[in-house]
This record gives sequence, C-alpha cells and structure tokens, in this order.
Amino acid sequence: MPLRYTLAIAGLAFTVACATNPSNPSKQPPRLAGPACLDTLPAADSTVAVIKMSVASQDTAVRLPADFEGLFVEEFRSRFKVPSHLPLSVVMGLSPCDSLGVRCAGGSLGISAVAYATLRNDGRLSDIKVIDAALTPPLKDSVASALRTMSKAGTVPSIDDAESVPLVMRIEPEENPDSVPPERRLFQAKVPRYTLPFRYASMPASGVDAKYPFAARLAGVGDSVTIEFTVESDGTIAAESLELVRASYRDFVYTVVDALEKTQFHPAYLGDCPVATRMKQRFFFKTPE
Repeated sequence: MPLRYTLAIAGLAFTVACATNPSNPSKQPPRLAGPACLDTLPAADSTVAVIKMSVASQDTAVRLPADFEGLFVEEFRSRFKVPSHLPLSVVMGLSPCDSLGVRCAGGSLGISAVAYATLRNDGRLSDIKVIDAALTPPLKDSVASALRTMSKAGTVPSIDDAESVPLVMRIEPEENPDSVPPERRLFQAKVPRYTLPFRYASMPASGVDAKYPFAARLAGVGDSVTIEFTVESDGTIAAESLELVRASYRDFVYTVVDALEKTQFHPAYLGDCPVATRMKQRFFFKTPE
C-alpha cells in the first residue's frame, strides 16, 4: 500500500540507525586524517546571510491558516538559542555554474536543518525528528530543543479543524534578505565565500546499486524515490543527513538507503580540496512487464 510521508521519514531514520553500527568496521571507507583541507583555504570574502524558517504541511492537500507560519516561527524564535559556534563544513556551488549545475565558479559554506513533527490539536508536537543537512550538530540540537520546549509548554499554534497535521520545518539562508518577512527571520550569520572552482560530488561509474525489492516485483509495482543527502569529504554518505523527499512504497526506500550507504561517491572539490556537499538524487524503478 502507498507509504505516508511521515511513515517514510520514520522508516528511513530506522534504516539509517541500523546501518551506522556495522559489524565489520574494517570495511568502512577510510576517513581523512589530520585537519580538514577546507581549513587551509582562505575565503575570498564573506556575506551576512539571513537565516529564515519556513513551516508547511507535509500533506499538500492540507492548507494551513494564513497566520500559522508566522505564529509558529515567533514561538519557535522565542525558545531557540543561536549556537555560539557554528562549525560549518558543507560547501554549495556559487553561480555561474555549467548547464548541468556540476561545476561552479566558486563555493559558499551552507547552514541548514530540516525538522519533521506531527502537530496535535492540543498545542503539542509528536514524532520530532531533525535532519542534520549541513553537518552542524549544535544547530541540529538547538532546533530539536526549541521544538521540544514548545511542545512541552503546549504553545504550538493549533488548527481547529484537524486532529493532527504532519509538518515540515526548514531552516536555511535566504539569498535575497529583503524578501524575508520579519516574522520568519531567525538570526544572521557571516558565511565565508570562496572564488576557487567548485565541483559537486558524483556517483562512481558503476552507479548506485539499488536492488528492485522482491515483494514489489511480485506485486508488479514500480516507484520513484527522491532522497537528499550530504556527501562527506571522503565520499561517504552522512547517515544523519538523509532526507526522504518523495516515495510511495516503503520497500523501495529501504533498498535505496541500503544501496547509498554501500556506495563510495567521488567527493566534491573546492579547488584541490575535497569537501562535503549536499545532493539530491532520484531513483526510478520501472514496473516489471
């Protein structure tokens, strides 16, 4: 049967948790030793980024009240503590980029986190999960703490005509600060920018070997699975960064996540330095004939 979005996220988190405790650590790809190469690169300049928060229903058929997002962010901001130190390491490309968006003229460090939760009609949240997209644990922990505090106090804006609503909350920088309404602003951060050529990570020539689920083949169903993830500077996938964007069936999600965690990517490069970066990948499973 079709997989609900919230269940997909939960299933994905479970799969990742199992995969991060390998029975044979010696088979894991080697980590880079010593200080990160990124630390040796001088930034060309920096920009003051406005970090905004957006709140939406995971179910596109559910329309949130017009003032819901502003009220939610205002309550969140009153309980959110900006980390005193943000150790940024994930690089994203800066325009201009080539037609495929693979090679760019420069790169900038990224700040982001994605949170999922179910809104209850008593002003509380359940099933809170925060995805560490930018590999910045202090930010992830602060976001989770603020959401838990809101829920405990029962101060989350409620929706009268719904018992529960699955929400997605995104925290990310805005390139055009003037376009961000004051009620959606969380904080400002100085973000380094580099003019060195940047190249995104890429799959190995053999691709990602996502097996067609046996049960799905017997049932004669196909699927399209879209997942975002962060590739670390050694080419491995950061398990805590996996975010399911779209899928219909649980078995397809499991097989994609399992394949990703066994795949060694070619890392992104900023100049001659391997760096971490954020990627999105879509996997197609054609219905068996």
